[in-house]
Amino acid sequence: MENPSQSPTARALGDIIGGALLIAIAALALYMVQHLPATGRVGFASGTAPRIFAYALGLLGAFIMVSGFFQQGVRLSGFNWRGIITILGSVLLFAFSIRTLGLFLSGVPMMLLATAAAPGYRYKEAIAFALAITAFCALLFPYALGQPIPLWPSL
Repeated sequence: MENPSQSPTARALGDIIGGALLIAIAALALYMVQHLPATGRVGFASGTAPRIFAYALGLLGAFIMVSGFFQQGVRLSGFNWRGIITILGSVLLFAFSIRTLGLFLSGVPMMLLATAAAPGYRYKEAIAFALAITAFCALLFPYALGQPIPLWPSL
């Protein structure tokens, strides 16, 4: 019997798709920074670093995609819709509520919704984590970094 890793038809479809998506993200990034100058009087300009990172991401995606053609991969299974919906919902909740409700009243529900994406969700641990990470962010962003993030709703 032939070894599946030596078979010419062995493919890692997840790596091929993932690499192609990384290349697409890199191409989108390059398109979005095309109006920024690539070089300035001192060498670097505002568009230099984004271009370097986009090219690096594209090369990484190409490497992952090409390697997917030469190795045996696992069979793709179903899609985890729960994770995608809860993470996307938590990001949207935070984006639409941070200015009106403040960090404390929008950060805790956002973290609770985001932790619900995990298969072994436990609400007591999620509440403790949400309170701790929100308190950390409340100290980090407005005080340590000086960012103008409202902590409480403005009445």
